[in-house]
Amino acid sequence: MTGWLIFIAVLLVLIVLFQVTRTLDLVSQLRGDDDRQLEQNTKLHATGLFIFMVLGIIGFFWSFRHYSDTNIPVASEHGVYIHNMFIATLIVTGIVFVVCNVLLFVFVYMYRYRKGRQAVHFAHSNKLEFIWTVIPTIVLTGLVVFGLQAWTKITGPSSNDALVFEMTGQQFFWTSRYPGADGKLGLRDYNLICPENPLGVVTKEYVEHRLNLLEGNAALGVMGEIPSLQKRKEELPALIANLEAEIAKRPNRYKKEELEAELETLEDELEDIDDKIKIRMLNVERIKNKYTEDYYMANSEAMTWGYDDILPSQLHLPVNKEALAKITALDVLHDFDVPHMKVKMDAVPGMPTSFKFTPTITTAEMRQTLSSNPIWQKVKEGDTDPMWMNFNYEVACAELCGVGHSAMKYILVVETEAEYEAWLAAQTPYWNAVASSLKISGLSELAPRPVVEEAASDSTAAPAAADTTAIAINY
Repeated sequence: MTGWLIFIAVLLVLIVLFQVTRTLDLVSQLRGDDDRQLEQNTKLHATGLFIFMVLGIIGFFWSFRHYSDTNIPVASEHGVYIHNMFIATLIVTGIVFVVCNVLLFVFVYMYRYRKGRQAVHFAHSNKLEFIWTVIPTIVLTGLVVFGLQAWTKITGPSSNDALVFEMTGQQFFWTSRYPGADGKLGLRDYNLICPENPLGVVTKEYVEHRLNLLEGNAALGVMGEIPSLQKRKEELPALIANLEAEIAKRPNRYKKEELEAELETLEDELEDIDDKIKIRMLNVERIKNKYTEDYYMANSEAMTWGYDDILPSQLHLPVNKEALAKITALDVLHDFDVPHMKVKMDAVPGMPTSFKFTPTITTAEMRQTLSSNPIWQKVKEGDTDPMWMNFNYEVACAELCGVGHSAMKYILVVETEAEYEAWLAAQTPYWNAVASSLKISGLSELAPRPVVEEAASDSTAAPAAADTTAIAINY
């Protein structure tokens, strides 16, 4: 409320000043003393601008001091390079900004209109051209070199013992993936993406499963997307004809608009269905052409990497250990951003990027640091604990990607090496959760062997059939 009152008061003062100036102009015109009034007006304007400059400088230093508590420590090793680069750029550009604007306001005051004074005019100056070309070139070259050094430290080769993980963005959430015991992330192929394999990880089972989902498999009771679409294509003309006949029977508007909207939907579906069939048939062609027996033999080891991949619900990293983030996207442009660590890299569909960084402050240590900060001691409305107790590092999307962009957040926990190892040991491979739901004829010789939980039975009963919906993968 106080802010609004101040704003209204300032606005009223400006309106009064404008009206006073306008009144003086009218009085001057009536007296026929335009030059004198023009000189007074320019002096008034120049003085006002000079006062504005002084107040602006005071406001800048006040805000810098007042909001300094909102800055928290940089929580990564490379983040210091980025922070120093920002500070260096701010100092250079700040000096230029202050000098140029001070001169601008001072010159407006010093060289305001005065009767009888005429400005000096010159068309060209080699000296000035040289100064304002060479100096900016030198300064900008220095900033570029400084930036390239920081960029090289971020994107250069990672160390051999770096922790590798993958982040995939899609509307509107992140999916993280860690390698399992083999230390290698499974291969990926977007043609294999389906509900059971959201990242398109490549294994022999996922290939067979995706083909069965596309083409169908009567033995497994799978209709298949292509046969389903073809059947739907045959049904649509009759549905459209029946709906048109129903609409023709309704001369009044009772439910007619609803039926017309439904008809439009069916017509659009019929128009698009051929493209949907072609896309899926192209997927089948690509999968069959690529994943041949020769391919499996040549890549037998790589085909096992995806079995032990981990897809956790949070990102965990050990402190003071280099991490290499492999970043990609499934649909549109996203941006992997961890602001507290100065980590930021575009996630581009079809073009993997990477970013290496070393966290230096654990989540618990950062909370302890923030506990003494007045800003973080506040309690948000609806919460019972101060803000610092609920602090978490956060992965956000820094690229506008759609209506759910602001909700695209992912928790990052930085912890000690021992805590990280304990967390990692408690994770189970994603394969465990989906192996039993895959539409396949059986597991390949490369796959981890399932342990079938047999139903209890007496010695005289016939052996029970294996329940393939309840299997546990044993590593």
